[in-house]
Amino acid sequence: MGFDYYGILGVKRSCSQLEIKKAYRRLALKYNPERYDNDDNMRRIFALIGEAYEVLVDHEHRAVYDQYGEEGLKKGVPGPHEYIQPYSYHGEPIRTFEEFFGTTNPYADLLDYYEDPPPMFDSPLGKGYKEKDPTIVRPLALSLEEVYKGGLKKMKIQRLVFTDETCSELKLREKVLSIPIKPGIYPNTEVRFKEEGDQGPTRIPADVVFITEDRPHERFVRSGLSDLLMVRTVTLQEALCGFMIDIRTLDDRILHVKISDVVTPMYEKILEDEGLPVPICPQKAKGNLIIRFQIVFPEYLSKRTKKAFEEAFRVRDEEDEKFAKLKCGTLSTTSFYKL
Repeated sequence: MGFDYYGILGVKRSCSQLEIKKAYRRLALKYNPERYDNDDNMRRIFALIGEAYEVLVDHEHRAVYDQYGEEGLKKGVPGPHEYIQPYSYHGEPIRTFEEFFGTTNPYADLLDYYEDPPPMFDSPLGKGYKEKDPTIVRPLALSLEEVYKGGLKKMKIQRLVFTDETCSELKLREKVLSIPIKPGIYPNTEVRFKEEGDQGPTRIPADVVFITEDRPHERFVRSGLSDLLMVRTVTLQEALCGFMIDIRTLDDRILHVKISDVVTPMYEKILEDEGLPVPICPQKAKGNLIIRFQIVFPEYLSKRTKKAFEEAFRVRDEEDEKFAKLKCGTLSTTSFYKL
């Protein structure tokens, strides 16, 4: 999972530019590594704060990040008029600090602080309670094989955590979250991890929520909740005369499906219980596998071939007429077979 720049600065996704600048000012002063004898962990936190500020304060970078996340921001994405180039932080947080404050002195704002001290009860901590950070939402892309079989999906996150019981120091740590995947899990299912966001002295960590989505598959696509759909291309000869399909299922079985019906543009072959498991009863209930067909017509037919088709359809019409007479009782079964 990529960095949550809003979480790093402790602002809402709907925040204004002024709120972003205020948050950076507060955090840059608090975590400036010069206050901690150039501690390596504080350097990393300080760099993250600088990177988050540079992304969110720039309107274009922020728009790309909001839509595509950190990955899209750093790989580049197509824009409305031209390709938007990848963003890369210059890696000099002190440079960001100096451009913001106009100085590298981390205590340059102390005079402002003493001349206009903030009211003690303006902060949530001063009012006796902590505010909970907004929920962090991330997509969880699953292959159809993972959906079919279920299991555990592991996702790595990075978060700021307290390093001791005094809650006086924060460090960046990685954590692996194990996400249970129930067989047949539906798209847009939320998996919530309570308070797994960044820790802080004046806030309750945000919940981290993963929302499931299906990855594109080479053979199948989900239809509805538990049905699978596949499209098979067939020739006109196969559509009229029949054929055999070999289908590899999501659990690596091979199905031999014989198609003897005439395949029309609206024809579907339904294989019951060959779809995805139903989550409430995955061992017993499954959806269906629906096979649709795309008929490829020949681009050219010779005169001989056309005559052959005409003869075939003439024979078909004669047989239809005989069946109609037999059904009405005007033709005996013995006479039908003699004809």
